[in-house]
Amino acid sequence: MGLGKIFSRADTIGGLEISDDALRFSSLKKGRLGLETEILVEEKLNGQEQSFKSSEFVAKLIKFSRKNHIKYIIASIPTNNIFVKLYNFPANISKEKINESMELNIELQLPQKKSDIYCDWMEIEKNDISQKILLSYIKKDYAENLVNIFKKAGLKLVALEGHSLSLSRIIKQTKDEALLLLEKGGSDISFSVIMNNNLLFSQSVPREKIGDNLKGETDRVINYHGWFGINIKQLALLGDFSASEIKKMALKPITLEKIDSQKNEKINPKFFTVLGAAKRGLIPRKDDVIISLMEIGTEKAYAQEKANLNANFFIGTSAVLAAFFVLIFFATWSFMSIMQNNYNKRISSLSLLPGSENGILLKEKADNFNNLISEASAMGGQEVVWSKVLEEIKSKTNDNVKINTLSLPDATGLLTISGTAKDRDSINNFKKSFEDSNLFTDINIPLNNLGKKEDIPFSLTFKIKNSELIHKQ
Repeated sequence: MGLGKIFSRADTIGGLEISDDALRFSSLKKGRLGLETEILVEEKLNGQEQSFKSSEFVAKLIKFSRKNHIKYIIASIPTNNIFVKLYNFPANISKEKINESMELNIELQLPQKKSDIYCDWMEIEKNDISQKILLSYIKKDYAENLVNIFKKAGLKLVALEGHSLSLSRIIKQTKDEALLLLEKGGSDISFSVIMNNNLLFSQSVPREKIGDNLKGETDRVINYHGWFGINIKQLALLGDFSASEIKKMALKPITLEKIDSQKNEKINPKFFTVLGAAKRGLIPRKDDVIISLMEIGTEKAYAQEKANLNANFFIGTSAVLAAFFVLIFFATWSFMSIMQNNYNKRISSLSLLPGSENGILLKEKADNFNNLISEASAMGGQEVVWSKVLEEIKSKTNDNVKINTLSLPDATGLLTISGTAKDRDSINNFKKSFEDSNLFTDINIPLNNLGKKEDIPFSLTFKIKNSELIHKQ
C-alpha cells in the first residue's frame, strides 16, 4: 500500500444491504458522466438464512463476501430495528450547547437506557432561523451481534445505518418538496419522510398491525408532518404493493428511476438501498459525519484508525531502518574482515621477499666491522689496551644489532657506537647489556626515529668506568 493510501484511506468501500429476503452489494466510482456502477450483485436468502442469528445466514454472508471480494463496507440494515427522531434548535445555538442538549435528551427522553443502545446524531439542515438535528439509535446487543457476524465474514465495517438513511441519499427529489417513501419488507412496512435528500422521519409498522388500513397509516404520517409545516406532496413505493393498495393512497405514487450512466440502463429500484449505502462509501473518511450506529461514530473511528495507521507505519519504518543498519553493519564488518585478511597476506608476502640492496650492504658493513673488532682485539703494544673495550663491545652485540661505526677518541672521553637494530626491543636490550657491564658507564641512547618499528637506526654513547682498567700494565 502506498503512502497516499495509508494516510487518505483510499480503499474501495462498498455498500452491503441486508434485507429480509436478500443480500445485495454494490460499489460505485465517479465517472465522466456521473456515478458509475462497478459491482451490483444480489444473493437471495431462503429459510433459515433469513434469520440474522442463524449459522445459515453467517455461512451465506461469508460465501457472498468471498465470492465478490468484499472487504470494506457501509452496511444498511432494515429500519424496523432503528429509532429515528428529529429535533429543531434555534440557529444561534452553538454546537457545544446542542451536544449538551442532545446528551440530556438521550438520558431523559428516549424509551431505552443509554447503556443499552448505540446512539448517534447529525445536523441535516441549517438556515437563518433554525437548525435540524437527526438522532438515531439501535439496541446495543442487536448491533454487536451484527458486528460479530461481519467479523466472522472477514468484513471491515466502516458504518452501520438503516435502509431509510441509505435511500435518502440516492432518490432524486424536487427541491424543498417532501417525499413519503413506503418500503415493504417481509414482516413490516417502513414509512420514511425525505426532503432535499435528508431523512426527517422513519418508522416501521408490522404488516399485521396495518392490515387493510395502509391508507389510514399513510394519512397519519402525512397529517403529523403537516402540523409541523412539512407538506408531503410526493409518494414513492418500494416493494410489491398491490393495485388495490395503491388505488387507496391519498397521493399518486411517483415512479422511482435511476439510470446507470455507464450502461445507460435503468436500475431496478430494489437496488436503490444498496446504491445509497455505496454512495456513502465515496465520501472521504475524514468528511463522513453521517449517523453510524456503532460503538463509536465515524469521526472518532476515522481518527483512531488514522492514529493506528500512523503508529503502524512508523513502527514498520523503524523496523525497516533497523534491518537496514544491521545489514550495513554486517556488510562493513565483512568488508573490513576481507581487507584485514588481504593486509595480513600482503605482510606475509613482504616478509618473504629478499632484503633491499641497501639492507644487504649495511649487513656486510656491520659484519666487516665486527671482524675488525675481532682483529683489533688481538692488537696490543699501545698505552691503552683498546682490545679490552672491543672485546666487551663484542660480547654485548648479537644478531639483532648491527654496528656501523665506532668512535673511540680517548679512554676518558665519550665513546660512540652507531648502528641499526632489528626493532625497538633490540635497542633496549642492547642498552641494558651495556648498563650491566663492569667496564662501561653513562650509557645513553637518544630517542630518535620514533615512527619506525623495524630496522631502526640508533646512536649509543658511553664512557669507561675506570680508564686504568684498559691501560697497559
